[in-house]
Amino acid sequence: MNQDTIDIWFIAHSVSAHGGGMERMNFALLNGLNEQFATHIVAGEGLPELHHALERIPVQIAKKPAFARIAGFYFRAPTKSDLMLKGGISHTCGAINNGGSDIATVHLCQAAATVVRGEGRIWRYLNARIARTIGRMLERRNFTPRKTGLLVAVSDLVADQLREHYPDMPVRVISNGVDEQGFPYVLRSNVASLRVLMVTGDFALKGVGGAIRALAMARDHATTLTVVGKGDAAPYLKLAQSLGLAERVFFTGPLDDVAPEYAKHDIILCNSTYESFGLFLVEAALTGCAVLSTDVGVARRLVGENEGGRIFDGSASQLAGWLDAWASDRNNVLSMGKLASRRAREFSLSRMIANYEELYREIAAGRA
Repeated sequence: MNQDTIDIWFIAHSVSAHGGGMERMNFALLNGLNEQFATHIVAGEGLPELHHALERIPVQIAKKPAFARIAGFYFRAPTKSDLMLKGGISHTCGAINNGGSDIATVHLCQAAATVVRGEGRIWRYLNARIARTIGRMLERRNFTPRKTGLLVAVSDLVADQLREHYPDMPVRVISNGVDEQGFPYVLRSNVASLRVLMVTGDFALKGVGGAIRALAMARDHATTLTVVGKGDAAPYLKLAQSLGLAERVFFTGPLDDVAPEYAKHDIILCNSTYESFGLFLVEAALTGCAVLSTDVGVARRLVGENEGGRIFDGSASQLAGWLDAWASDRNNVLSMGKLASRRAREFSLSRMIANYEELYREIAAGRA
């Protein structure tokens, strides 16, 4: 092995290209690192998908409930002491192991996140509350200078939260990245009815119920709402039917390829109370969707000075107002979509990978 090779011990719950935003970012980073970096990957899911890893170390973790998944990984993954004996750089990504790491990439600041009770079943809400409590406890144990060398936030928002809750810790921002080739710009029609899209795996947290109520409040009766993602759609379909929206609200379930759905819609809607980054916002904006979002993740950077969309306060009444305004001004929606697409190019995958490679070299050079 070349003497310049840097060993990276990468630790995550999942590294699958077919998971959520965090999982796909893990996969993209590990697949994109150049040959200088020898990767030893510790994960519960997705290891067979990474063919170029020097070493793949499986960790048996539960798929559900979420709190068992978090706690199980903490106790079963290699500790920082274990990895120090092997040499190299330890990097946790969206996971918390016992003892910390040299780098901890944070997609969700547990100390700042909230849990929302939606239209779903009570046990889902309780599971989320327990998971958040355990996550906060383990986060506090690890995010100290003695255990973790550097916190890397995936957005400015997460960085601000980490600095607030863990003031003794150094924090750096490396934004998530998107492969632009997978989400080409598509010119929309300004004649068809307004088509709104939400992409989420947590219907309560992302405000699907509020979006349906806003659609009912809007004066325009042609606007449609499509929701992509895994979740219990039944209570939300029932809500839509009770509001007379059965023909205007659609749930696709999870999709392996969301790009065609982005291209079919005019607006990407985020009605979330918390979003660490918002990968779906960047993907949709790249294809030409105007952005209508609460002030979470990178939404404000995509919207800019209202040229790429709008930031709203999360209320159904304000959302309904913007839906009506945009339904009667389709040329403006097209213009915002074009500008959002330009702004979304800031978040390139190649830039993200290059930033991590630079960080790895920096840490390695400090130990030489």
